[in-house]
Amino acid sequence: MLEDIIFITKKVFDDALKKEENLENPKRVYSTYRCLEEVVSDINLVANHYLVHDFNEANLQNSSFGKPSDKWRFFLNQDLEKLNDSLKEYLLNLSYLSHEDMSESYINKIYNAKSLYGFIMEEYSIGFIEQNSKQLHTNALKIDLDDSDSIYLNEYNKIDVSTYELKVELKTKLNDSNKILIDEFKKLKKYILDRYTVEDLLG
Repeated sequence: MLEDIIFITKKVFDDALKKEENLENPKRVYSTYRCLEEVVSDINLVANHYLVHDFNEANLQNSSFGKPSDKWRFFLNQDLEKLNDSLKEYLLNLSYLSHEDMSESYINKIYNAKSLYGFIMEEYSIGFIEQNSKQLHTNALKIDLDDSDSIYLNEYNKIDVSTYELKVELKTKLNDSNKILIDEFKKLKKYILDRYTVEDLLG
């Protein structure tokens, strides 16, 4: 979970932020920064809000949702939906980052442009839990594509969250992934501060 986001972020930033020339469209760079900030916040929400609740906890009992697992599933899916929205917005902004001498953006050197846009808009899912299920279904981007022109971008997966221990394990993975993304966020922040003026970003 989030392996694709980490892979894409590191790949794009490693290539894009080291060039002497500034990235085109400073406002889009700043939008990417703000979107990544939202992603980091929403990962924290998913990892540390409802995910690891034990079904015996008092706040899950005697609710209008029915069983404790139903209330847990509802709020976890709500958190996941918020993260999914911020990830889509981040990926769309990231897909515009390029330099003047490039014929395509950095992310489109990895993924076919038309296929990527369609997948993000229609199919990308960081995860959801179906009714009466304790498996988290994800539909993320492949990170081992052999051909950037491939139209088959997705990798479907199921994550078992049926026990408290498995939920704690997922929480740990999410928080560890977030630390990596926070480091990348700091790199982008430094790049913006070093390269652009306020007028560049807001003008």
